[in-house]
Amino acid sequence: MKLLHRSGVCALALMAGTAAMQFEPAVLRNLAFDNGSQQITIGAVKAPLWSAAFAQSADSFTLDNVRFTWGAFTYEAKQVTFSGASVVRREIEGLFSSGSEPFADRLARVSAKQVIVPELKVTQKLGKGTQTILYRNVSINDVVNGKIASTTAETTAIEETGENSPTLISYGKSTITDFDLPSFARVYEAKDASAPLTKIYGAFSIEKIDAATRDGKGSVQIARLSGRDVMIRPIKDSWSSTLTFIEEMSGKDEHSSEEKTRLLQSVADLMNAFDAGLIEATGFTIKSGGKDSNGTGTIARMAYTGANGAKPAEARIEGVEIVDEETRLKVGAVSLTGFSLAPTLNGLKALEGKSLDNLDHAAMRSLIPTLGTLTITDMDIDAPAADDKPTERVRMIVGSMEITADKPRNGIPTNIRFDQRNASLSYPDNTTDELALQLRALGYKSFETSSTLAATWNEATNEIAIKEFSLDGKDMGSVRMTGLIGNVSPDLFNPDEGAASAALLSSKAKSLNIVVENRGLFDRYLEFAAKEQGATPDALRKLYAGATPLVVSSMIGNSENAQMLGKAIARFIEKPGKLTIEAQPKSASGFGVMDYMLASDPKAALEKFKITAKAE
Repeated sequence: MKLLHRSGVCALALMAGTAAMQFEPAVLRNLAFDNGSQQITIGAVKAPLWSAAFAQSADSFTLDNVRFTWGAFTYEAKQVTFSGASVVRREIEGLFSSGSEPFADRLARVSAKQVIVPELKVTQKLGKGTQTILYRNVSINDVVNGKIASTTAETTAIEETGENSPTLISYGKSTITDFDLPSFARVYEAKDASAPLTKIYGAFSIEKIDAATRDGKGSVQIARLSGRDVMIRPIKDSWSSTLTFIEEMSGKDEHSSEEKTRLLQSVADLMNAFDAGLIEATGFTIKSGGKDSNGTGTIARMAYTGANGAKPAEARIEGVEIVDEETRLKVGAVSLTGFSLAPTLNGLKALEGKSLDNLDHAAMRSLIPTLGTLTITDMDIDAPAADDKPTERVRMIVGSMEITADKPRNGIPTNIRFDQRNASLSYPDNTTDELALQLRALGYKSFETSSTLAATWNEATNEIAIKEFSLDGKDMGSVRMTGLIGNVSPDLFNPDEGAASAALLSSKAKSLNIVVENRGLFDRYLEFAAKEQGATPDALRKLYAGATPLVVSSMIGNSENAQMLGKAIARFIEKPGKLTIEAQPKSASGFGVMDYMLASDPKAALEKFKITAKAE
């Protein structure tokens, strides 16, 4: 019996000792920190009994009822557990002392093997609405001097409420690696528009994003969102103050002119203070179920790639398909490279708070961003021919489209290019469109074209080179023009309209080259016209060729230039292949607008040029 009793006592003592080691008495209570922009309160700091009793240091401890307010955001957690922390009591107290030590420096003293937050609630005011985020099972791992090796949240739920229909958003697993929390805190509070970008975290990923309105009118699903090398920099009024201001403005129905100016500048500041090596979202599904719209859409991939050396930043969308009850749109890819808000931001800074309501022409142009190059490939649109004819379909296909507008001067691009390849238009059999009927009369079931316009201003030579202005029709032919305009001073881009007009009048044409190639259109026209007139195509060809010199001379005179031009066009009609016309001013300075205005008539103006023409 004694042995049994002693064994029972030992077992009871062991159980009591184990329970005591797990018991967490409160070491500190009601901690608070407030520096104006951040406020932290903690109900209690608890440590295991053995740790609190023996060393006044805690390898693990728990924070109860944590509340943290930072600008427009409020974070709340009922429990936060640290393990592998190795901190002493005075360090915990120091984190929440009322001293002047910057918040970022306090965070830099935090190290722990792991931090577990079973549930984290984040609340943000969004104008007249509220956004509430609930993270579950958050694990923060390998924290060294405030820098977090990895953070994982098993699930996330978001609810947005306000004047519009409430939105519900949910995430699957989300992760962040190499999160530099002290650097983030410094950048978030700093007021320095000249500081460089600072890398905040190495990579992030979010799985299975699902967003939907409560009324069921719309939903968006994203299979995965990820990124790497995320960087931010301080801005003039700090991220904290700027986000608070934007929040205040979103809650107002009307804004003063000064508020509009500051709001626009704030948004531009934020957009220009963020960059990343890569941000990518894949697997979009979009649904709309409203009374006026019942469509679906998918996007295979959206991505942003940051600038790298000489390679500019690029935004890209791939695999777009949108379908509603009447229309279908498909796009292979859309990309934007070289886009810059820097001119807009600099223009807003130069306004120094002036109202946007009464800006002059120069100020307005200073706000124009740089477009860069926009490229669209494999676009396919199938839609009704008219609102009242839903069964008659029109289909437009564009192989590629590229628009470049960069190298701006006073807001106006000095380098432009528009290029469209393989654009086709198909009409229904019962169409009444006049152009479609004319093309069908010539034997064309569809209309496919390519076109290009490219021009650039050379500051060193004060010249505008028209590199190409062309139109090409499949099985029709092409027209291509190039040229050079000289004496184009920088005043052409002056915001002052008088100075710009004077520069335009002083510019002079220096060369012009036109090439016309027939690839079937002229022959089909002759066949059509011959049937209409009861003649043969060859007879009409000879008639037109013979009359051409007379028609040309009646229009531009009977000079040597006119005779050469008339003969070349006549030969082209007789045997339509390629016609080349070159014109160059006889004066070395060129031929300008004033020269044309001073000429007695167009015939006299033509004599100012040396013209060559040949048909091949």
